[in-house]
Amino acid sequence: MKITGNIYTIPAPTTFYTGPQAPNVFLIEDEGVGALVDSGFGDDASVKARLEYLQGHPRTRLRYIFLTHHHFDHSGGASRIREATGAQIVLHPMEEAPLLDWQGDTPQDVDIPVASEELRAQVQELRQRASEAAPPDLPIAGGGMLSVGDRTIEIIHTPGHTMGSICLYVREEKVLFTGDTALGLGTVAISPPPSGDMGLYLESLRMLQRYDVELMLPGHGRPVEDVEAKLQELIDHRLEREQQVFKLLRAGKSKPRSMLGAIYPELDRRLIPMALRQIEAHLAKLAEEGVVEDLGGGEWKLLR
Repeated sequence: MKITGNIYTIPAPTTFYTGPQAPNVFLIEDEGVGALVDSGFGDDASVKARLEYLQGHPRTRLRYIFLTHHHFDHSGGASRIREATGAQIVLHPMEEAPLLDWQGDTPQDVDIPVASEELRAQVQELRQRASEAAPPDLPIAGGGMLSVGDRTIEIIHTPGHTMGSICLYVREEKVLFTGDTALGLGTVAISPPPSGDMGLYLESLRMLQRYDVELMLPGHGRPVEDVEAKLQELIDHRLEREQQVFKLLRAGKSKPRSMLGAIYPELDRRLIPMALRQIEAHLAKLAEEGVVEDLGGGEWKLLR
């Protein structure tokens, strides 16, 4: 589906559930040159759908596959699409290690029920496929520029959701691809260090506000036209959540689990691990600012 004169979205059947919004995969195309923004899942149906779409653009040579971050719903199909097209995988260097650690406990955007061995095995297979995108053909940090035809792609390092998350800014069209740094609907999970960082996440959102953007294309959800309002909404939400955590500490709740009911009163039990990491990320930010102290054992103390 065409979004602008040079940007398309490439849908695929949803064969794996990670939430209400499937991952977006975009094609930037200009002067016979193309680039993907993310690659989607690495299962057969998803990869086939993307390759068939690209075959419908026979005059376009795919040069790059930009991966906004390492999570397998965004990176899973990259190696197979590279093999089929000869495109280069572009990834921030900080994402290489967690991508390769597919058997480790690096948080993903899916929490597996304890009893679901079938789901666990499926996730591990998809993570293994995603790991084949590392090392990238072109490791690139924030501030780098690449060309797709006459379009200039600026790489913006936006740590927070993951430490090597990037956004992409197409200057000529004033379009911003945000991966999971800013979604079209709802909010994204932020883990505490070393996997994520709430303080850096807020800084990343504020940095994006400085760009002249007319259209935001997120990693999940619909395009966003009022970009300034969306970014400010995300900032305000995190600051409100931080105030909730602060007030609960003052009320004597010293552990993240004791805060769960007040912050997430109708939480699906499957999301409890993710919700706990969000609270821990806020507490880690407050600790960095000297407001709280980590006493160990999951307990925190308010300092002022």
